[in-house]
Order: sequence, then structure tokens, then C-alpha cells
Amino acid sequence: MKLKQILTIAALLVAGTAQAGGYADLQYYQEENRNTNKENIKYAVTVGNKVDGGWDYSLKLETSQAEVGNGSISEGVEARVKKSFDVGVLKPYVGVRLGEKISSSSHFSHYAVDAGTKFPLVGSLTGDVGYRYRNAFETTNNYQSNRYHVALAYALTKQDSLAVRYSQAYGDSAEEKNSWRFTYSRSF
Repeated sequence: MKLKQILTIAALLVAGTAQAGGYADLQYYQEENRNTNKENIKYAVTVGNKVDGGWDYSLKLETSQAEVGNGSISEGVEARVKKSFDVGVLKPYVGVRLGEKISSSSHFSHYAVDAGTKFPLVGSLTGDVGYRYRNAFETTNNYQSNRYHVALAYALTKQDSLAVRYSQAYGDSAEEKNSWRFTYSRSF
């Protein structure tokens, strides 16, 4: 799937989500593989819908380049379901994901489970700490990782927010990464 096709699908999903009262995220990642010291970049679009009971259903489309400027390009899609809980000021969450990773040399399915909590800091600033386990269904694809993250989000308005997240992933050699993610979110 080419980037143009992914962006077209994302635009259609955003239009559908806007009518249903959902949200859309635009994400930029800067990642460093700790084993190779190579940097890669990734772009993603997530569209979703938060419904009563703390449920969040979303679809994420992404494209990345393994080494900035000359590395292989890969693309992916991920369907996600997340459940959030209200526990005083804390908002713990758990989620599951199913995805497909596509590159010039491989094509495989994967799954992930994640958990964390969001919490208010001051004013419109909130924090988020969490963990994600991810692996390919066919484990010969070297996609296993344990990722830990810490994030800050700032609500610009009731519908718009900016966030920055730092994470470290540990696992298969290709997944030993330090990553910064910058996100703009719009609720409809």
C-alpha cells in the first residue's frame, strides 16, 4: 500500500469519524535504534471514536523509513480497542491492537496489549505513563518488544490538543528503540 493510498483511506475515515463525533490524530515520530545508532522517521494518522463507558475504537495508518534518507520504507495499519476507567483523578486504561506490517522484504500480522494511566498535572496539562507488549503472530519476524512511555499533553481548546511522548522499547534487535512522538489531536 502506497502512502497516497493510506492518506486517501485516512481522509475517508476522518470524514466518517467527524460525522460520528470521533477524533483524529496526526503523529510524527523520531526514533533511534540503540543497536545500530540509525535514526528513522514515522508519520501516522489515527481516527477513532470514544463511546460511553470509556471505550475507544480506532484505526491507525502509518508509514516509516528505516534510515533517514536511504532506508527501506514500511507501512502499517492497526485496529485498536481501549477501555478507560475513572479512579478519582487517575484514568487507568487497557487496550488490545491487531495490525499488519508491510515492507519490501516482509508482510506480517502482529498484536499488542497495553496498559497505563492518565492523570492531571496543572491547568490544561496532563500526564500519561504506560507499557505496551507487541509481537508478530509468526515470531520469526523479529517484532517482539516491551515499550515503556511517559507523555505530556496540553489541551489548546476543548477540541484541540498537542502532546509529546518519550518511549523506550526493548526486545528484538530491530525494535531496540528510543522514540519521541509529537501529536496533534482534534475531537469532533
